[in-house]
Amino acid sequence: MKRLDSLLDYFFTRQRWVIHILFWLLILTFYVVFFGRKNSNYFQTLFFVGLLMPVTISTTYFLNYYLVPKYLMRDRYGFFILYFIYTLLGSLFMEMMIAMLTFIVMAEVRIKDMSPASIDIFFLLASLLMVVFLGVAIKMLLHWRRSKEEYEKLMRDKVEAELKFLKIQLNPHFLFNTLNNLYYLTTEKSDKAPQAILQLSEMLDYVMHSSKSVFVPLEKELKQVENYIALELLRYEDRVNITTKFSGDLNTYEIGPMILITLIENAFKHGVMPIAGKAWINFIVEEKEGSLCISISNSASNTKPGNGIGLENLRSQLHHLYKDGYQLNVENTKSNEFSVNLILNHKK
Repeated sequence: MKRLDSLLDYFFTRQRWVIHILFWLLILTFYVVFFGRKNSNYFQTLFFVGLLMPVTISTTYFLNYYLVPKYLMRDRYGFFILYFIYTLLGSLFMEMMIAMLTFIVMAEVRIKDMSPASIDIFFLLASLLMVVFLGVAIKMLLHWRRSKEEYEKLMRDKVEAELKFLKIQLNPHFLFNTLNNLYYLTTEKSDKAPQAILQLSEMLDYVMHSSKSVFVPLEKELKQVENYIALELLRYEDRVNITTKFSGDLNTYEIGPMILITLIENAFKHGVMPIAGKAWINFIVEEKEGSLCISISNSASNTKPGNGIGLENLRSQLHHLYKDGYQLNVENTKSNEFSVNLILNHKK
């Protein structure tokens, strides 16, 4: 199918003159056969049709390449209808004049076996004008097809640009929090700082490469979630209790990059930082009934977490990537608990 579309695009763009010649030859052949079948004098029919075809061709191209783009495509419908009627009447007048002059010449020279009465000239003129309508219809169909393709490309480019913007907006937010962790370790002169730098380097490599992909394997995203948790644990140590559970055939799934990292980052930001005492985070990723179910809950202070940059970006990214193929439920019904449940339907 793609090969056929490419072939059609090649002919309609680079070899248009071939298509046009074939079209008019087909029209000429049809009318010669149709009007010549009555007396089987196809040469006579070819003679009449050949004299009238230039007017029909000129009218068709005048409409398609002047009136349609200048008036119809610019929503100037009144002028288009007026000039359209004038053009058709002018075309019909010219064809009738050509036909009458032809009849007069043929009568004077008395060309043998070429009687004008053998052809229904009025029906021929009307039929030739129908070709004009056919040409305009084909032009409008091609314009609609081209406009549809341009619109679809524009929407794809728009979505891609929005996704890039979301990633650009998200990554500095994530890096800012991670660099705060490193700053804390270096000020404390911790021996764990080199390990943290190594984990951050691995995450930066993931961020740089994942930003070029719409989806990434789930196991790669989970690996970076583990790195992020390890970095945060270096900072909070025993202030937070983290429980993780991964179950099911997770290797068969793909996910939008940074989605899980956004969730776990949000849990630390709202579930650990504001709490002075012991905090907790439960992170579950499992396969249920052919869907990927992600659940993350965390302790919360009495202050409502609200919607920060992370969750807002997450909603936008999910909308662009999955359309209706996801379910996101954010709950903050309890005063000491905040939870996010996400169901995705996307496999490799």
